Amino acid sequence: MKQTTHQEEIKTNNLSKVFRTIQRKGPIERKQIQAYTDLSWGAVSQYTAALLQADILTQNLNASGNVGKTPLTLDINQKDNFIVGVDLNFEAIRVMVLDLKGCILKSRVAVVIDPSNVIDLLIHTLESTISEYIGVKNILAISISTQGNIDEEKGVALYLTFVPTWRNLHIKQAVEDHFHIKTFMFHDPDCVLIAEKYFGALNESFRNVILLNMNYALGMSMMIDSKIYSSSNGRCGEIGHITVVPGGEHCSCGRRGCLEAYATKAGIISRFMQAINNGQQTTVDIEDTFNLNYQTIRDYAIRGDSLCLGLFENAGRLLGQTCGLLATIFDSDAIFLYGDLANDKILYQSILEETFQQNLYPGVSTSLIYSNLSASAPALGAAFFALDKILNDFLIQKTELIEQ
Repeated sequence: MKQTTHQEEIKTNNLSKVFRTIQRKGPIERKQIQAYTDLSWGAVSQYTAALLQADILTQNLNASGNVGKTPLTLDINQKDNFIVGVDLNFEAIRVMVLDLKGCILKSRVAVVIDPSNVIDLLIHTLESTISEYIGVKNILAISISTQGNIDEEKGVALYLTFVPTWRNLHIKQAVEDHFHIKTFMFHDPDCVLIAEKYFGALNESFRNVILLNMNYALGMSMMIDSKIYSSSNGRCGEIGHITVVPGGEHCSCGRRGCLEAYATKAGIISRFMQAINNGQQTTVDIEDTFNLNYQTIRDYAIRGDSLCLGLFENAGRLLGQTCGLLATIFDSDAIFLYGDLANDKILYQSILEETFQQNLYPGVSTSLIYSNLSASAPALGAAFFALDKILNDFLIQKTELIEQ
């Protein structure tokens, strides 16, 4: 029995290793797979044959082959097996259908007008996006990236501090009951970090990394020994709610001086409103404060408005201090900065990096990396996070059906 179990583990690991190599490097020849995986030629031939028979792979002539016998290349079958990635947040819902190589086949975005009806909107957006695939193609899973505090196992969005109606949303159950497709739910910073791993700048030499998701709020994810870290409560930790200014400004969580109250889109808007209410001068047209948004403050900061620019510089200073402390504590390979605020680094980058260096312990060599991923990253990462969870069972099930 032990021998059988051991053999099954070897088969599972090798199938996954071959699949992942082809997923990343394909189209690829068998001899190249052998070089990347260190498997024997016989093992590569055995596992690629099984994956081909299961229609997980496709095989084509290598048009760029040398003179003589034209070698065959293998790639992921992009026509049969799909996974659905979703970015669910209080502003919008993005749904994407992807093949197992990560290519986006279809995408749809719906604006969230009323967060209290977000589950109904999610179901409607999913239906309008994936209906043509249901019953025709194999959808392995629906995977949802979402904000705030969540219970991943139960698939419940517990709460989002700045959206009062965002409480105990049973998202996973609602989606599974409607579509009868296995559904996952993950915290959005974790999904962005997974996207960075498969589609971004997180190279294989980085085993311990931190990611800050810098948007309306501030989230954090950590990868330790190439695996997403999760605490006993199922999350990484609330970096946005550490105190950076003791007795400082009010935060949406009810406390004072949190990083999120200064170094987020919401924090910058709130600090701007407070400043003009206190009589500070600005070149921004403040006649219609109801329609004032982050983009306006950003644009005026770029033009040199001292109040707006000062808000970004202060955010950069506090972010640099926080990143320096994180690097000193964890000695990680890199800290990735992602999101709208990270994209606006031109307004604070020099201050952030200077403060970062000032707060580093001597000898710590953590790199600061500004992500180049697009707004699709949470949905992309959610899809591949789910694929990580189900891949081994999927490969074994499909190849065992052929063997039978």
